[in-house]
Amino acid sequence: MLERRLLELWEQLQGKKPHLAHFLSEIHLDGIRGFHNLQVTFDYPVSVIAGGNATGKSTVLFAAACAYKGPGAGVKDFVPSRLFPDYRPKHGEREDMRQEITIVFYYLNAGGQGSMQWRRSKGWSRSFFRRENASQPERQVYLRTLSNISNPAEVRGVLNMSRLSAAPEENPLTASQIEFAHQMLPFRYAEVIKLSSGNKNLLFATQEGGAKYSELHMAAGERALLRLSQEIAQLKNALVLIDEVEAGLHPWVQQLLMLQLQQLALRNSLQIIVTTHSPVVLDSVPRHGRVFLDRDESLGQVVVREPYRDIIQNALYGRAMEALNLLCEDEAAEGILQGVLDFLIPKAGMRRESIHVGRDTGASAFPMHAEALRKFGQIQNTVFVLDGDQRHSGIEEKIQGSARRAVPVLFLPSGGAPEGWVWERLQDISASDVSQLGINKGDLLDLMNQLDAIYAAATDKPAEIAKAKFRSLSQHLSRDVPDVCRLVARLEAARKASDIQPLVERLVEILLRWRE
Repeated sequence: MLERRLLELWEQLQGKKPHLAHFLSEIHLDGIRGFHNLQVTFDYPVSVIAGGNATGKSTVLFAAACAYKGPGAGVKDFVPSRLFPDYRPKHGEREDMRQEITIVFYYLNAGGQGSMQWRRSKGWSRSFFRRENASQPERQVYLRTLSNISNPAEVRGVLNMSRLSAAPEENPLTASQIEFAHQMLPFRYAEVIKLSSGNKNLLFATQEGGAKYSELHMAAGERALLRLSQEIAQLKNALVLIDEVEAGLHPWVQQLLMLQLQQLALRNSLQIIVTTHSPVVLDSVPRHGRVFLDRDESLGQVVVREPYRDIIQNALYGRAMEALNLLCEDEAAEGILQGVLDFLIPKAGMRRESIHVGRDTGASAFPMHAEALRKFGQIQNTVFVLDGDQRHSGIEEKIQGSARRAVPVLFLPSGGAPEGWVWERLQDISASDVSQLGINKGDLLDLMNQLDAIYAAATDKPAEIAKAKFRSLSQHLSRDVPDVCRLVARLEAARKASDIQPLVERLVEILLRWRE
């Protein structure tokens, strides 16, 4: 149920994006905290910034807070001088190194794209690239670290409220503010009051069961959810920025929170950006809602990686420590590997869940993935499987270089696209085996001959022709491409004379060695 609701929200929010005013679509950072010409793109109304420690997640989040001017009088804007201060003591020799910094924002509107730049040389200044009558877009910005209430200085300030000579002001939270927390907590409140004195405030809760207590006696997760409920449930058309959104929260509650945030974004026209170390939070948004920051060792700077998936993402968060990972290029290659494993796993006496197949990365990204897996401590559990046309491309040496150790690099049979290899094998499939595709041998050959004739005049690259032709065949068979590839590979793995046997034999060696 939860997964289905998330999928519905993903589609609805993507449709909502073009209607959001001044949608923050890109940030360019240069010269700040080790960033050199870093471009971060936001393509979904709820974005998750992930990455290892010291990759700049919070820096990007704080930079985003400077994108807008708060609407109305009396609003204290977020500006770079406030969020990125320098240590400049009157006495002593130690101080932050000063360098030129630029932060450029790009906004999407119904009428097109706008932009603005913050720049620091001697001091901070704004510019609009010489556009006449341009101004900083107005939008309410909310910036919060969920662990703030645990900050010693903040706690001491709240405790001082108990020593006031007069009672603090009381303001009850609204039903919508409390309901946000109710969606994630295992109990319900009869009332939640915000006690205020000056700029200090403290939440005081009464449960329906009768328990009464201040937030100083709340668990970290309860406190975080109530604070968030109070502060953002009634925001509209705002930019919401939350650092370490998972702080203090159980994984199940993390998923519920991301569901609620996306529902709130849809209902109140919010753009939300969060940072996280949690795979649960990351899985709660679509791939184009994920931003991965990484420190490139060869460049010595922070870069944005393509959204990780499958094996790489599992390795990033330590979720694949006990599995052997096979990394291939696309869905056809994945189908072939699954078919070979269908044949091998029973013979090797292994559990299916012990082996993960990941794909959709492209051969050129394999060296980068090898570097990431090495850094995450997962390279020893990974096998790289490339299409046959990569056999003499030099990619194997690049993978080994990035891995900094000998790692298995295997190749699928034939010298072209995997779909071409499966196509050739189907032409020789037996009458009894072809029945598993729901067609007889004669009709299959007629269909393949028709498609050969249709694509004979195509001028694309041979690999692209093979892929297009195979997709057409799969559609005629009412099958997905990986399903057809899997069936053929399973049959070929059992056939001793097949040209897939070198791959099968290498995998047998790797599986047995890994199991031992």
